[in-house]
Amino acid sequence: MMQQYLGIKAGYPHTLVFYRMGDFYEVFFGDAEKAARLLDITLTQRGQSAGSPVVMAGIPFHALDNYLARLIKLGESAAICEQVGDVATSKGPVERKVVRVVTPGTLTDTELLSDKSEAVLMAVHPGARTGCGLAWMSVTQGIVFLAQCASDELADWIARVSPGEVLYSAEVSPAFEKTVQSLAAAPATSGSRCVAVLRPAWAFDGGLGERKLLEQLQAANLAAWDAQALTDAHAAAAALLEYAEHTQGRALTHVKSLRVARSDELIDLPTTTRRNLELTQTLRGETSPTLFSLLDTCHTGMGSRQLRNWLLEPQRDRTQARERLEAIATLREGLGQRLRQALKGASDVERITARTALRQVKPRELVGLGLTLARAAELSQSLHASLVEGQAPDMLQRLERDLLPPEGCEALLRGALQAEPSALVRDGGVIADGFDADLDKLRAIQNNCDSFLIDLETRERERTGIANLRVQFNKVHGFYIEVTQGQASKVPDDYRRRQTLKNAERFITPELKAFEDKALSAQDRALAREKWLFEQLLDQLQDFIPALTRLARAFAALDAVCALTERSLTLQWAAPQFVAEPCIEIRGGRHPVVEARLNETTGGSFIANDTVMGGKQRMQVITGPNMGGKSTYMRQVAVIVLLACMGSYVPATSCRLGPIDAIHTRIGAADDLANAQSTFMVEMTEAAQILNAVTAHREAPGRPKLTSPPRGEGGAQPGPGGAYSLVLMDEVGRGTSTFDGLALAGGIAAHLHDKARAFTLFATHYFELTEFPANHHAAVNVHVSAVEGGGKSGIVFLHQIEPGPASRSYGIQVARLAGVPTSVVQHARHTLAALESQSTNSRDQVDLFAAPPVAETPETHPLQAALQGIDPDALSPREALEQLYALKKLSEKPS
Repeated sequence: MMQQYLGIKAGYPHTLVFYRMGDFYEVFFGDAEKAARLLDITLTQRGQSAGSPVVMAGIPFHALDNYLARLIKLGESAAICEQVGDVATSKGPVERKVVRVVTPGTLTDTELLSDKSEAVLMAVHPGARTGCGLAWMSVTQGIVFLAQCASDELADWIARVSPGEVLYSAEVSPAFEKTVQSLAAAPATSGSRCVAVLRPAWAFDGGLGERKLLEQLQAANLAAWDAQALTDAHAAAAALLEYAEHTQGRALTHVKSLRVARSDELIDLPTTTRRNLELTQTLRGETSPTLFSLLDTCHTGMGSRQLRNWLLEPQRDRTQARERLEAIATLREGLGQRLRQALKGASDVERITARTALRQVKPRELVGLGLTLARAAELSQSLHASLVEGQAPDMLQRLERDLLPPEGCEALLRGALQAEPSALVRDGGVIADGFDADLDKLRAIQNNCDSFLIDLETRERERTGIANLRVQFNKVHGFYIEVTQGQASKVPDDYRRRQTLKNAERFITPELKAFEDKALSAQDRALAREKWLFEQLLDQLQDFIPALTRLARAFAALDAVCALTERSLTLQWAAPQFVAEPCIEIRGGRHPVVEARLNETTGGSFIANDTVMGGKQRMQVITGPNMGGKSTYMRQVAVIVLLACMGSYVPATSCRLGPIDAIHTRIGAADDLANAQSTFMVEMTEAAQILNAVTAHREAPGRPKLTSPPRGEGGAQPGPGGAYSLVLMDEVGRGTSTFDGLALAGGIAAHLHDKARAFTLFATHYFELTEFPANHHAAVNVHVSAVEGGGKSGIVFLHQIEPGPASRSYGIQVARLAGVPTSVVQHARHTLAALESQSTNSRDQVDLFAAPPVAETPETHPLQAALQGIDPDALSPREALEQLYALKKLSEKPS
């Protein structure tokens, strides 16, 4: 047995091999020690190998999925080795082989996968120059994606795709290998862990990749997908498909689609943007409350995954967004609610279809598929009856056609399977009665067993005259006739003694022996017959895979668009309007997640704000107090733009939006100690990434870029149809000295205004930057309003965006509101007064940690200075009385 195990393990040297032995999966040697550490299971020893004990550990076969889920979360892989030989006929160890390999990027099991996310596998291949070829897929989705990018864009591609595994070649430069491993080790925005997997160099063969793709697509060439020139991506696809087939143990017959992803087709959403806008994960790493969690009211897992893709991959071209908006407008009239009711309880057709193609599907999943096919037919009929011919949105017309289930599939499933089958085929009770005559006969033997025994017992009592004779069965001795010791002399000659007990004798007769052989073998034969019939059913279902895949995508799209419809009605959102001229015009805009949280927690209302930006007003310099709502306002503009671009209604009274090619954000302060980067270094790195990404305004495809800049500005003048980037800059330059930070902030603002010509929301506490619009005609000052008031805080935030610069920052009031000790607040007040009294031309640096400065004007009475330092709202009654005595004493001093 150990020779057999070691032979299998040699084929999977870097993977934990779970070796089936009876009711357990065992791991041995180094695998056992690793599994014990990761899974907290007990190590044991048995026998010796090369003079050392064989270390082993095991898990019950029925608990395998629970342990696999823990391993996958840790980024580990496992090879499942099952018994495939016949125990009755095997000589020596029963034949075993690895039936599948479970890895983070190739998961298909429902128990191991979240309903709302995909397990994605990616392969990366460096090109001959500075480019990279990329290929990725989700095994359950059945679509291969190809792309080619520059080496410095690789990080953004990996972050956007968010794979569970990245495959790379063994024969790449050490620098490239280090880059891939570091990118894989970085925390992903989805919260999942990515693993870098080294593959042999021969796997990355461009010619092999092209042949594999053509075989999957059953096509003569890749011209139909405009992918014939992507040779580096072909090499990555070769490794991708080979690895996926290796892990699944069979060809990927359901992979029939190819898509080429190009960076200029999608709105650029860098990692920082996804993180700062909290699209799918909060800044604390939680999955709620996020924009996706607010949008996701889908009734199926495939709908949730489709909605997530729409959110994270909005197209620059507005065709898809317009189709979704038209569909939402139609569904809002009552049809959407009826469809959502029909979607409730539907099974995940996409994953069931993939698992059927891979022959990994379970009986109950197929029963759910059959029920969902009947529901799909009802949905298609509902759409057909509700849509006006020739006037229905294109998207709903396509969904109506694609939702029609393949003819004969539902009937096949309904006739072949029990209404409530066992969880696994090996348990029996899966195939429906009446589906197979041979199976029915074998089941009849099992079901008629009790009646036969009762009849035999009655006949034997009459024949022998033994009134207490009993015919019984147990698993150890099988069937037997039992009589007491006192009646044993009355048994006929054809009785053969089977067992002697203290007070009874047990016998067997030729008739009972024949029935025993038949009955005991019937169960095994019935189970074997069921397994064979189930395999035949899977063979028949293979012909339906393409149609089921198409239906699954239609189901997912319908669920997603119905969820967006429900959100638009429940949250009172409005339809955006797309226009050709460059603009962002939002009236009554709100941040949807913050608004929802306010309604849940305090019942308060969100203060809506307008945002008007266009070709002549591209930048807003935003000032105002901390906690006043600057960051919320900036984020809400970006979120509204993103929602519109994905084809959703938006949280605003109205919205007009011109072409957008990217959303960049630089918000918050955090260091990266693991990579030896300070807070300011992280800030400048993110700023540099933004400035390099929006170095020039991007014209619409096919339009020549004007090279003569307008008077007083650098860069190109955008024409109608050009695409603008949206940039959010929050408090840039605050991580260094005042003058350094101010100079950097001014330079960054000038670059975004003059050269990048992007729509920019620039929040700052440098009041010197409020002079920026005076010299830059496309910039304006706005501020978040606040007023000083009584009470504990001493300040009231109005959260209203108003024209002009703010008069002050209210930083000390916010510090007091946060709970900073009164003595510190008083010290800060003195220091602030001194700083404000200095000449604006003074270069002297003030020691912020020194004692409060003494007033230099001898004419000021001590009583006046003392009064300025008193904050009545911060005093206790005792402190107020002491201050009053002190003031009275000061008043007696001469001026």
